[in-house]
Amino acid sequence: MKKKIALIGCGIWGQNILKELLNLHAETVVYESDSGLKQKILDLGAAGFHIGLPYPEHYDGIIIATPSSTHRSIIETLAPSGIPVFLEKPLTTTLADAMALEKISPDNIFLMHIWLYHPGIQLLRDIARSGELGRVLSIRSTRANWTSPRKDTDSAWNLSPHDITIAKAILGYLPEPKSAVAERHNGIIRGIMAILGNDPYVVFEVSNRYERKIREVRVHFEKGIAVLEDEKTGHVKVIRGDAYSEMKDLKIELRTFDKTPPLHLEIREFLHYLDGGSPPRSSFSDGLEVIKIIHKLVELTK
Repeated sequence: MKKKIALIGCGIWGQNILKELLNLHAETVVYESDSGLKQKILDLGAAGFHIGLPYPEHYDGIIIATPSSTHRSIIETLAPSGIPVFLEKPLTTTLADAMALEKISPDNIFLMHIWLYHPGIQLLRDIARSGELGRVLSIRSTRANWTSPRKDTDSAWNLSPHDITIAKAILGYLPEPKSAVAERHNGIIRGIMAILGNDPYVVFEVSNRYERKIREVRVHFEKGIAVLEDEKTGHVKVIRGDAYSEMKDLKIELRTFDKTPPLHLEIREFLHYLDGGSPPRSSFSDGLEVIKIIHKLVELTK
């Protein structure tokens, strides 16, 4: 059955969400504060365009893709309806806001942690759980580019939710934050390097100060390494060899995976849930856990 969805926020990323909703035959009505986008959004195929917030009861589900600093106020307005909400990451941009939302019993709120749906990350998880390369020693990721279209928050809150959820997807849990250092410009974090745990440990760098785009995830094992070199590649590179192997002895395999876009997969999962299927894989509590980790890391940089 075709589902009727309210999409709140239809900027750069929201328009990508709209396209996937339409690809999946969802009747989508857009709520967007920028009236100048109306014609473009209608031309894309939206069933309607409005300023403000929807009457939730008119919809099967709601997707929120507004700036993350607005999430608390929007959710507080819409949550009492009980209509399922799919919320773009991060949950909020402060721990206080996230804890306030926890009080509304948000069982109907799910997070759009897109990297949980990336087939390459799922393959890294499967390799880790199989034990074929031995025990996981570390997870290392780099997420970098120049500047950001998101002006309401900094790089720690905007970028690091991805790497934190990737680590949990592979390990099955999140290690405790140990240390972090931030690059600040006029008091605003533009980059952060963080370490979580000991054995295994997670280390990641996020930055808006790189002149090129980098999206790399590496998992180091006792008997080899598995690497997702960027988000658009169609394979994971598996290098077999331990700490004592010579270069000539390394065995390298390119293990391919399905290249269906993760955004398509997560929107499809939400629509399937609305049709009686399993809930999306990232709950409100998962989103809150990510916020708590970021808060601790930022505190460690001070």
